[in-house]
Amino acid sequence: MARPSVRRSGLTMPVVTPRFIDHAWRRGCDFIVIDLEDSVPQHLKAFARSLVKDAIPSVSKGGAEAFTRINHDSVQADLEAAVWPGLKRIKYPKTEHASEVRLLDEIITRLERERGIEPGTVEIDPGIETAVGVANIFEIAAASPRIREFGATTGGYDLSRDLGVEMFVDFDQFVYPRGEAELAARTLGLGVRGAPFVANTTGSVSDPNRALHQAEAARKCGFHLGGGGLNPAVVEGHNVGLTPTEDDVRDARWVLEQHHQLAGTGETWIEVDGRVIDGYEAARARDTLEWAALCAERDREKAEAVARVRISIRRSDG
Repeated sequence: MARPSVRRSGLTMPVVTPRFIDHAWRRGCDFIVIDLEDSVPQHLKAFARSLVKDAIPSVSKGGAEAFTRINHDSVQADLEAAVWPGLKRIKYPKTEHASEVRLLDEIITRLERERGIEPGTVEIDPGIETAVGVANIFEIAAASPRIREFGATTGGYDLSRDLGVEMFVDFDQFVYPRGEAELAARTLGLGVRGAPFVANTTGSVSDPNRALHQAEAARKCGFHLGGGGLNPAVVEGHNVGLTPTEDDVRDARWVLEQHHQLAGTGETWIEVDGRVIDGYEAARARDTLEWAALCAERDREKAEAVARVRISIRRSDG
């Protein structure tokens, strides 16, 4: 069984802005989204495509996985530009039908074969950003084995506009699409990307406290995967919030110690200090410990990658 991916934090960056791409390795992200879509002006789309191949190793050198977000209306050209060795995922916005995902799969399969990429390794992440997409969520999520994780937006301009609702409000206008996406992902055995509602009435994309609060709330609800952000200020909050704390780890070990006492007794639960310990709690504790270990390993990988880059820079400067 493949090791679960640790994708707590990420940043979406316009590929046409060199200072963002060149410094991506410094940000501490688990993934970087090389953007060809909303952040790239229409007159620069063709130029942007020419930059993706070199951007993939650049954003990856600090240990982040490289994703690329393509345009809904230029699939063929964008995929030809984006699917190169080192790319982990294609993000496809405004997905409305399963047939779109199947077309992506077909083109990516050909490009993997032509470019020496291990077959089936480039993932597809369909974005649900319209009412039609919401209505077809399950079929979309089930459309390709390249979809390994799935979730609907926790807030987005496109879905807000399509539904005719305000974007920055103090109530959860996206509870239905998020819930449908979570159920589809769990039914299909996919990684679930989601988070509980945390109000953002100002429209800020750089609030570190909100980022931490939402990530912590997501972890407490059992989510492991983050959707990323647009500003470096939110990266640490997402990393920290989606990583079990030392108290979480200690508590999980205590739960397993208590549950171990049930072995051979014929009982299915035990009450300790007013707290019920059963198989469900034990499973949650094991999940916490496994996830904490994966997060620690991922953080070590990134730290080692960053250290290698710094050494390389010092040598080239010297």
